[in-house]
This record gives sequence, structure tokens and C-alpha cells, in this order.
Amino acid sequence: AHPDTLGATQQRLRPMQPWHHFVTLKPELRSGELTLAEFAADLHEVTLARGKRAVYEDPARFFALTYPTHALRELVKDIAVRLAGQSDKAVRQLELTYGGGKTHTLITLYHLFRNPGGLPDMPAVREFREHVGAELPQAFVATLCFDKIDVEKGIEDVRAPNGETRTLRHPWSVLAYQLAGDDGLRAIHADGSAEERETPPAEPLLAKLLAIPAEQALSTLVLVDEVLMYAREKVGLDRKWQARVVDFFQHLTSAISKVDQAAMVASLLATDPNKQDALGRQVSDELSSVLRRQREEGVQPVAQRDVAEVLRRRFFQRESLQDEDAYRSHVIGVVQELAKLDETMAKERSNQEERFLESFPFHPDLTDVFYSKWTQLPAFQRTRGILRTLATAMRTAEPWDAGPLIGPAALLAAPEEAGVSDAVKDLASVVDAGGEGRPTDWAKLLEGELAKAKEIQDEFPALRESRSAEQAVIATFLHSQPVGSKANTPELQRLAGSGADGIELAKALRRWRDVSWFLDDEDVRGIGDQELPKSWRLGNRPNLKQMHDEACRERVGADAVDAALAAAIRGKAKANLTGGAGATGAKVHLLPAGPADVDDDGKFRFAILGPEAVSESGRPSASAKRYLNETKGRNRPRVNRNSLVLAVPSRDGLDAMRASARMLLGWEDVALQLQDQAVDPLRSERLRRELQEARARLPQMIRQGYAVVVTVGEDNTEQAFRLTGAAEPLFLAVKNDERSRIKET
Repeated sequence: AHPDTLGATQQRLRPMQPWHHFVTLKPELRSGELTLAEFAADLHEVTLARGKRAVYEDPARFFALTYPTHALRELVKDIAVRLAGQSDKAVRQLELTYGGGKTHTLITLYHLFRNPGGLPDMPAVREFREHVGAELPQAFVATLCFDKIDVEKGIEDVRAPNGETRTLRHPWSVLAYQLAGDDGLRAIHADGSAEERETPPAEPLLAKLLAIPAEQALSTLVLVDEVLMYAREKVGLDRKWQARVVDFFQHLTSAISKVDQAAMVASLLATDPNKQDALGRQVSDELSSVLRRQREEGVQPVAQRDVAEVLRRRFFQRESLQDEDAYRSHVIGVVQELAKLDETMAKERSNQEERFLESFPFHPDLTDVFYSKWTQLPAFQRTRGILRTLATAMRTAEPWDAGPLIGPAALLAAPEEAGVSDAVKDLASVVDAGGEGRPTDWAKLLEGELAKAKEIQDEFPALRESRSAEQAVIATFLHSQPVGSKANTPELQRLAGSGADGIELAKALRRWRDVSWFLDDEDVRGIGDQELPKSWRLGNRPNLKQMHDEACRERVGADAVDAALAAAIRGKAKANLTGGAGATGAKVHLLPAGPADVDDDGKFRFAILGPEAVSESGRPSASAKRYLNETKGRNRPRVNRNSLVLAVPSRDGLDAMRASARMLLGWEDVALQLQDQAVDPLRSERLRRELQEARARLPQMIRQGYAVVVTVGEDNTEQAFRLTGAAEPLFLAVKNDERSRIKET
């Protein structure tokens, strides 16, 4: 047998090992020494080199964590060629959303070109050198970290080439002082003083500044970060600054392009998504337009295919992932099991095995959903968001997670704990603002759905260890962002199905479909009891089922239920109860208030009593017997006992009748809640159908509920017996049962 095939076969013969059997978390992550704040790179702290973020300041530690993606290597090569004076690609913009590696990219460029001769001999550094194919040129690196420039006070500790520092207010002053100290400020001031000017200098003045490092045989590299953090706030305080900021970048990019060995790499976006309001977008669009005039195509340093490797380098000890053969058979076994749940995956086994190997120990669908969907959420930061979420998850899940891959199970709370994990709380907070018109406590919503999932796992014990029902809840939540997104069934099964039996998983998913409060109504519309929906989506509005359950539980009282039963008995259920009685000459009494309402005149009388007369076979209730024994009181006994036949509900029949009435009242309450709201056509149609079915069902349940007959037997003693069948009207069923002793003669 081929070694891979043999490994997969052996895998099936023993339980799959958990992911942490093969890989080792970095000690600082496991112990908590690596704080979540350290996932936020800070270019300004790197330039100050004060030891606050050693993981970024120390080139050896930094490049140990850095994955030279193809896009990042290409950017380094382009900048190297430009700094060597052999290219006209002078301005590059990092085009990506929040936390997508933009600051990490700028720090990479800072270390590579500031002192290329002093770089550590490490694999990542060698990859950059080999891709460039030449010596890295040394550059004077100036940084404009706009998130550190206060709009009123400016920024402290701006360092000149001679090491002196001072506080400056405006970005052009910060650039000039870094390049030439006080001489740089004099060079751009009208009177030649070392004071700041209020307006941005023109292109010729900036070009002279940018050329100063060439006097020491150095190129000039300008790194710009978080422009919108400053620009949005500055413009918000005084609109004249919109033109000033735009003019500065117009002049700066033009100057960069005219200095042969100068380059600029800029990130406009702000880490704070609140800066992306209408004014923020207007400022950002203007600045982007300026950069587009000078720059080449935008750069996305971290592509979707790179995410898994970025995560692997950040979280795990390198030696535990170097020997792919140590976990190859494990991954093949996982793919083989998941292929049973997804026909498409089965047809692409070879490609899927490579995909899962490249992503191991992460489930590639998990990293993909974060990258492709969650990056569209303004509050979620691309790589940094994934880093923070998974760091929190793995630190707590490693001791108990039995999953073969890091998937939704790692995002759950420990098995013995209720509620949601800290990682899920973080994710929930990202979408708590809601996208469907009202705020939502997503953590509370998920807590309720996960509680239902645990109950489902109790019904299907084979899923308890894998926690697949709970995983399905988390997977659906992940796929449901941003608003309108959803998971198709194969996607859900792949994420939740690791280590689970496919048949049991399908049963559990159907059960969740039936009991969930927040699965979208559209996804379960028109499917049979044994079918799975084609798609799954958790919405932040309760579905109609949840609204109905809440109405039945909180707003439909017992008195209202019995009143609805009485109205139906006298109304739509009447024909099912009394049909055929008139032809026999029987006098019918519907829900008499007491024995006095049923005359004792010897005529044949058929009475349908209310819930208070509920009886069981062989045990007529005291209330029912009163009708047989009394008329207007205990001292007025009934004489013609044999002319009276009573129909009463059975105990289980009464419960079913009341449940049906409660269900109808619940749907009517939902309709009342929605009558003044804009309801989508699908939801409106389902509500109409539910109301129609509930109204039709109640008379049927009333007919079935009246299953006991109370009358006197041949010995003139009270008796109660249960009817069989409920296909014909109640009176005819009573009449046709010999125990009723109704004769037509």
C-alpha cells in the first residue's frame, strides 16, 4: 500500500489525535506572557527603540515571526530597486483593511533598509535577500506615524540625525526635522528660522529635503502610517485643514517621484474604524486620488493563502511544524472523513489534502471565513483580528479541545462551563452594533443557541465528544457575518463535522433547525422533516418561531386559552362536534354553565361539557357526574338520567386542545406585533401560512380531544369510556358506539 493510503487506513482504526498532539504553542502564549496588545504593531515605538515592544524592535525576534509572503517579497524588491535608482516606482500604497499587516509591512521595510548590513542571518531575511537578487541598499528611513501626532499639541520626541529631539506640531515639520534637524526646518521656512510653518511646503522645497541623505550616500525611504487617524480629526476641527493635508501629500508624492533614490510607502487607513465616517471617507478618497497620480498598483501584503502561515509562525514553536511527515497521515485521515460529508470535497481529494496540509493545524475553512467575510466588518481587523481571536481561543482550549484541527470547537467554552468563551465574546462585540435596525447582544443570543445545542448533543450522545452541534452554532455565526451572509450546508458540515458521525450530525442539524430561535426563516422554508436547509444563517432578529414561542410563554395566559377553546367550540368546531345530532331529534347543549341548563324532561339530550369535566375511561369526573345526578341543585336529583349523554375531553386530549389554542393565540400575537412593521414577503407569507394552519388545526384538535363519553349504563350507574377513532363528527362517533346505548327507535 502507498504510505499515505496506509496512514489513512491506520487513522480510521484509532481515534483521531487532537491538534495539540502534533504542534506546540509558544511558551509565552500558553503562559499568558504574550499579551494580546503585542499583536498590535507600532511603527513609532520601533523607531524610538525604548524596549516597549521588543518583539517588533529587535530584528532577530521580529523576523522570527515574519512570513515573507509573495506580495511582501515583491514590495521589498520594488523598493530596493527604486532606492538603488533603477526604477520609477516611487510611491506605493498599502491597500487593505484594518489590521491586515500594513504596519507589520512598514516595520519590515524599516528594518531591511535602515541597516541591511546588521541584519541577522535568519530564514526570513535570506528569503528577502534572495528575492531581491542584489544587495539591499541602505536608506535613511523617515517615518510619519500620524496616529501619534496630536491635532493640537503635535508629537514629542521627534529625532534629528544628530540625535536631538523636539516636539513638533505639523507633519511636514516632523519630516523635515528627521531629515536634517533644525536645518531642515530652516530650509522650508520663509524667513529661514527653525520654527514651524503653518502651511505645507511646495514640492521643490520637499525635493531638496528628500535629497539630503544622498550627501551621505544614502537613499531616502519615507514610511507613512495611519494617515486618516490624524487627518479626519484635524479636518473635523477646522475644515481648512482638508486642503492643507491634501496639498501636503500632493507636494510630497511629486517630490518623492523626482528624487531618483527616494521612495514612499503609505497606509492611509486608520485602526479606529470610527474615523471612517462620511467625512473620513471624503478625506480618504481625496488622499487616495492624490496617491493614485504617482503610485503603482496598490499592495496587499497578506493574501488569503498567506493567513495560515502567518498564524503558524506567530503561535507555534517552529520545530513542531518543520516535519510535515509527522502529521501528514493525520491530515489525510481528516480529509477522508470530511469527504464523506461533502461530495465536492470527495471529488477534489488530492487538492484538498494539500490545502489542509498547508493550513495545519488550522481548519482552512475557519481561516478563510475570517479573511473573506469578517474583514468586511469595519470593527474587525484583518490579520490582527484573527491573531487576537485565535490566541485567546487556543490558550484556553488547548487543555480540553479534542478536535483534530483548530476549528469552531476551539472557540467554545470548556465542556463543563456554561455560556460563551472569551474569544466568542470578542467576536460578538464586533457585530453587536447590529445590522438589521436594532442593537443586538450577540453573546446572549449565542449563549441561548449553544444551550440548545448542548441539549441536542444529549439526544445524540455520539456527538458529545466532538461537540458538533455546538460547533455548528459557532460556524453558522461566523458565516453569517456581515449581515446577509450565510453558510451552505456542505460548508457547515465541513467545519462542524471533524470527528463526527455524518448521519448523527445530519440528525442534530435538523433538530437545531426545529428548535433554534434565530436561524433565518428563509433557510427553513418549504423543506421536509428529513431534509437539511440549503443554507444556514443566524440573524440578530428573532425568527417567527422565536417570536411565537415568546408570545406563547409570556403573553398567552391560561384564561385566554380556555376562552379561545370555548369560542372555537361554539364556532368553527361546532360542526365537528354536533354534526348529525339534529337528524335524530337530539337536543344539543354546547358548554352548559351547569346541570340546571340541561332540562330533565325525558327528551334525549346530548351535552358537550367544558374543560372542568375532563375525565378518563372508567373514571368519570365529579363535574360530569353532577349533570347525570342533579338538575337545579343537589336537592333536585335528575329523574331522566338515561336520556342524557355527555361528551367530555380526556386528560391528554385537553392538553392537546389547550396547546393548539395557545399556538393559535401565539401566532395572532406575532401578527399583532408585526402589523405596523415592514415585513419581508417571505416572512409575511410564512406568518399567513402559520395562522391559516393554526386556525384549521384547532377545530381538529378539539374534535380529537373530546374522546370520552359519560352516561349511565344498563344498571343506571355512571360510566365513562373512551371513543376510538376521530374521523367522523363527534355525535356520530358517540351514537355508533354500542356502549352509548343510543337507539333510533
